[in-house]
Amino acid sequence: QGAYLPGALRHLSRVPSVARVLRRVDAHSTALGGTGPPVGRLLTDPAAPDPDRLLRADPLSFDLATYAAVVASATVLLDLARPPVHAVLGHSVGDLAALTVAGALTPEQAVRLLHLRDRLLRDAALPAAGLLATDMTADRAAELLRAEGLTKLRIAARNAPAQTVLAGPADQLAAAGRSARELGHRATELTSRTAYHHPLLAEVHRTFRRHLRTEPVARPEPAVYTATTHRAVRTPAGLRAMAAAHLTAPMAFDRTLRALSRAGFTTYLDSGPRALLSTLARAGLPGCTTAAPSRTPAGVERLRDRLAAALE
Repeated sequence: QGAYLPGALRHLSRVPSVARVLRRVDAHSTALGGTGPPVGRLLTDPAAPDPDRLLRADPLSFDLATYAAVVASATVLLDLARPPVHAVLGHSVGDLAALTVAGALTPEQAVRLLHLRDRLLRDAALPAAGLLATDMTADRAAELLRAEGLTKLRIAARNAPAQTVLAGPADQLAAAGRSARELGHRATELTSRTAYHHPLLAEVHRTFRRHLRTEPVARPEPAVYTATTHRAVRTPAGLRAMAAAHLTAPMAFDRTLRALSRAGFTTYLDSGPRALLSTLARAGLPGCTTAAPSRTPAGVERLRDRLAAALE
């Protein structure tokens, strides 16, 4: 999942695999004309801008830091995990990171795609829009949208039995949030530059997909999954579609987790900060084993201890 935390990798900056990811992301972004703060500083300096501030000031730097943090953290967890990891699951904008960790895309390709997406979003001159997380079921959320006449909102994600994310124009999201709270539900605006997983981005999606047709992709190893479908993504066409899915396709994370469970997966490692996805996994698959070693900044030995404690 996309998640940025200032200084998240400060205890891992000298780990060769982490330093390599940060160096490659910064070098290629600079080669493409990037002028924002280097991700190497954003992810190793706890005094770097917080998520909301960075997103407002420099959306591309936010996207690059979010991507690099997840990829770098995952490289460490892949080295530490015993038994080894057998599949990688992406969530929303984290699909590009999942494709990189699985070897289908290189960091340079992902950086180039993030630069392209940034340009397309800026050129689209989109209205103010975003994402709203609620503690409603998807059916209850759909009922609320119908009752309130919020026709421009869509269900962006069915994350867990009691977590549904809405996407759409900012004014209707605000109205949905007020209505949800009046009914006793929680509703939280997510840090997002626009309404991902929404038809509002249809033209951006079409252009992005046209570019992806010529993008080389490698066979993923380990297997790679996305929350927009419940099967492993294996074909070149499927991998390219996965790279763009977060723009318009709705997610059913809970469905993907159930499919993984039926396929025999029992343990889920969260490579992002704050343990967001592992919390959703436990809600969707009661009784499964989860670990979120990178939930707060930590060095390799602390990550190893957290991993061992969670999996024992």
